[in-house]
Amino acid sequence: MEFIEYIQSTSQLGPEHSLNNGFDWIFWSLMLFNVIALAYVRTALPGYITILIRTGVYNRQLYQNVQEGLRLNSVGSVFLTLGYLNCFAVLVQTFIPDSPGSMIWILLATGGIVLLVKFSLIRFLGFLTEVREGLTEHWINHLIYFQIITLVLTPLLCLTHFAPQTVQPVIGITIASFMLIMILLREVQSFVRALRQRVPVVYIILYLCTLELIPLIVLIKVLVR
Repeated sequence: MEFIEYIQSTSQLGPEHSLNNGFDWIFWSLMLFNVIALAYVRTALPGYITILIRTGVYNRQLYQNVQEGLRLNSVGSVFLTLGYLNCFAVLVQTFIPDSPGSMIWILLATGGIVLLVKFSLIRFLGFLTEVREGLTEHWINHLIYFQIITLVLTPLLCLTHFAPQTVQPVIGITIASFMLIMILLREVQSFVRALRQRVPVVYIILYLCTLELIPLIVLIKVLVR
């Protein structure tokens, strides 16, 4: 009942309320981009989403799935990856009380920079260790989970955006927990693949500490505060 009453009270405020809410403008713009990306993938890349989920859930061989139709260099794949950044920025924004709507652009830029740094380091480690196949699979695994998270979080964020403020913290923590589980699952799969490709354990630990564990711990501490 509280949820329905909240939606009714919001609709009675009129369109000028939404126009004055900077975060709502940005939020719906980002979610619209995600919805368009999903629609484009469904139309232009038939079967892509099925292969994507199958690869992530069942931990199938990545190169086999790329050959079968998991075209990660396609426009639709890029759109879904950008959609992950949108979901990440929106989710983090919910944990920053009284922050301006423009804060989300900073979060988007930060997320994009982190991805570029991770990709560059993965390429560098591939050159350094001469085991590029294993590290390439690690990056492909990143892209797969980024896109699966986009598929799941886009409708969830749109629906829960209308929830009362009293339950928003619980919703945020639940969604953040889902993302954390997906990240941990991704890292476990990547770790196993790296070992199979005989990537030196020293480099695996170095990578996990510098670009996975430390940023994740810092993010959790910031959100908790």
